[in-house]
Amino acid sequence: MIRSNAKEIAVLNVLKNATSRTLVIAVVVILGCLTSARVFAHHGANLYDMTKTVELKGTIAKFYWGNPHNEVAIDVTDAKGAVVQWIAYTEPPLVMLERGWTRKSIPVGEKATMYIFAAKNGSNVGTLNRIVLSNGTELTAYDAPRAAAPAPAPAK
Repeated sequence: MIRSNAKEIAVLNVLKNATSRTLVIAVVVILGCLTSARVFAHHGANLYDMTKTVELKGTIAKFYWGNPHNEVAIDVTDAKGAVVQWIAYTEPPLVMLERGWTRKSIPVGEKATMYIFAAKNGSNVGTLNRIVLSNGTELTAYDAPRAAAPAPAPAK
């Protein structure tokens, strides 16, 4: 005859619940780490040379207005006469609305000059600093980082 008392059953239930709780916490922590790694990789500031802009003169090939970032493609003729497409990314649409942009701000086929922070790896992508349309309209996408103020001269 097997005997069990209420205390033994209560202890077993506590252990079972603790194991389930630990498993749930472990899964949440692992998923959080995986998700944050993808976010940090996507938004890595070290991908672009943010110390200088590259000027690109050409024709707007595409303007995508949407999340997670807007995208402007411009066709540029290189030194050899070949047409090369550059892609520049902006902030999300809501941020760009605050800066005066709309989904109709950049007409496809328009001649324009884009200033971008180009990718460090030499690919034809970058973060858009600003764009100047053929009619002179200038739209700022991402301000250039400000230079640090010079250190004060030491007191004499």
